[in-house]
Amino acid sequence: MGIRDYLAILNYVIIFSLIVSIFFPRFICIEWLKIAITGGIGCGKSTVLEFLKANGLACLSTDSIVRQLLSEDLSVVESVIEHFGSECKNEDGTVDRSRIAKIVFQSHSELEWLESLLHPLVKEAYAEFLKDHDQSPAVVEIPLLFEKRLEKDFDLSVSVICSDANANKRLRLKGYSERDITFRRQHQLSCSIKAERSDFVLSNDGSLNFLEQQMTSLLSYLK
Repeated sequence: MGIRDYLAILNYVIIFSLIVSIFFPRFICIEWLKIAITGGIGCGKSTVLEFLKANGLACLSTDSIVRQLLSEDLSVVESVIEHFGSECKNEDGTVDRSRIAKIVFQSHSELEWLESLLHPLVKEAYAEFLKDHDQSPAVVEIPLLFEKRLEKDFDLSVSVICSDANANKRLRLKGYSERDITFRRQHQLSCSIKAERSDFVLSNDGSLNFLEQQMTSLLSYLK
């Protein structure tokens, strides 16, 4: 191959790379630094997060942030107890999350109040986490990623989906009642909508081995 042929090929490669970077930025691996994991209740988001963490990726669960806020942040605890009443306080001074859940998932206004208190703090916490891990892939699990329009904070979104029947089966094993499941699902987008809006979709309707194969493929994209 002559020098002219080489330069011609190089020119095409440069042009192609520019086109991809402008019109398809999510396909440039270097931009896949901030990854959001989302999905419906009972679909297996935590399983995916644990897999990625076990394989060396920095991972954070927003559910764990909420648990920490309701047990360790005195300002949050005081605000919640003042609003919902002393019956929502555990003996150790923390918030009774199960009692709060029963209240907010039966009242849209109460849910909005709680979210207005917690969500800014949660967003602040995961923003700091992403800032601390800005040189390598960092993963944040956010159940309401699309519902709260937080996908703009990330370079790549991954949805874990499954049928309602399979999700319900897992949730019942965790002690959720049918009413609990219904209330929570009412405040989430369907799995099909989440899948449409995501860059990567993991199906958890099969065996654990099938899910692991998909997670391994995802991991190869991220590393």
